[in-house]
This record gives sequence, structure tokens and C-alpha cells, in this order.
Amino acid sequence: MADRKIEEFLSREITRAFPKDGILGEEFGRTRKEAGSYWVIDPIDGTRAFTRGLPSWGILVARVENGKPVVGACDLPAIGTFMGAVRGGAAYERAGKVKKNFLKPRPVSNLSEAVLFHGGASFFFRSKYKKAFEGLLQQCYLERAYGDCYAYLWVLRGYADVMMDLGVKEWDLAPFAVFAETTGRVLVNFSGKSDFKGPDTIFGNPKIAKIIVKKF
Repeated sequence: MADRKIEEFLSREITRAFPKDGILGEEFGRTRKEAGSYWVIDPIDGTRAFTRGLPSWGILVARVENGKPVVGACDLPAIGTFMGAVRGGAAYERAGKVKKNFLKPRPVSNLSEAVLFHGGASFFFRSKYKKAFEGLLQQCYLERAYGDCYAYLWVLRGYADVMMDLGVKEWDLAPFAVFAETTGRVLVNFSGKSDFKGPDTIFGNPKIAKIIVKKF
């Protein structure tokens, strides 16, 4: 119920401000398919975390123009943090009145130094990537299952080098294409191509992402 209410509210406000744009929402699908620009909405990214009272869920919004995301926003209400990015500008996080720009990735070039986040080992163990994923976990300096938009926050803050996931959709990823472009990171699929539509994704340090792609 909460996710539908949030999407309805955001869709209404966006349509009021941009009446010619379309909407692509997780709950209600696509409107105005003929529109050249559209907004992508994930009203609750991390629904399971939300239902269990965990703080890792958030609200995602992105604007796509001519097939490319140009605005990205992520609000994490449970921890009082908002993230924003506009193509051609700086990406930042804001907590209360404090605003900080995200820095570029730290200089790490091999897996033995890398901190890897993923959306949950069970997803990979049930997939064709099981063997490659197991080997990857053994080679990284540290791996942790931090899912949803919460994981992307820590990659952008520089505490983790990459976030990788399976089963993701456009509404999960579109904002982070903008964050990647504005911070010197990448958002690619397991084939190494820039992709914000899923279903598999790697976000973060370009060098580490390239190493992971070769293993998958």
C-alpha cells in the first residue's frame, strides 16, 4: 500500500511540473509511451527491508532524455540522507543542512584490495554465475551483502569499491547511471556494456568492474 501511495504522489507532482513527460513506475508501469522524455520511479527500493523496519530502503527517481538518464535522486528517509545528481554537474549527498559532494573512486586496481557489496549471495548461487561469484568472493579483500540503494550510498562515499546485483530493473538502476557518470564510476552489465535496465549490474570503480566482467 505504501509503495503505491508514494508512486501516485510522485507521479502526480511530476506530471504537474512536466506535463509532456511520461512516467515509468514500478507499481503502475509506463504512461505517455510516445514522450521523448520520461521519469522513472521506484517508490520503495528495498521493500522487504522496509517491511522489517530496516533502514536500507529508499525512494528512487530519475529522468531519462533521449534514452539516457540525466537526473538521479535517491532519498533514504530512515537515515535522513538524500542523494542527488544532474548530468554535467556534481553528485552530492545531503543530511539536514550539511551537503557534501561525492568524490571520485579511490585508486584501487586489483581484487585483493577491493571491497565488494552484493545484493545477496543466494541470488547468485541460484544463477548461472554461481561458480564465478564464489571465486570472486574469495579474491576480494572484503565482501558484504548490502542490498538496495543503501549499498550505492556506501560505494559513492568511497567505503566500498563496487556493488553488483541480479534481478534488477530500470527503476532500480536509472538514478545510479547519473551518479556513475558524475563521479567517475561506471554502471555496466555483466558483459561490460553501459546499461541501466538490468537484469544484472555492476556499479563503481571502473578498474574493478572491468576485472569482474572478465570473470563473468
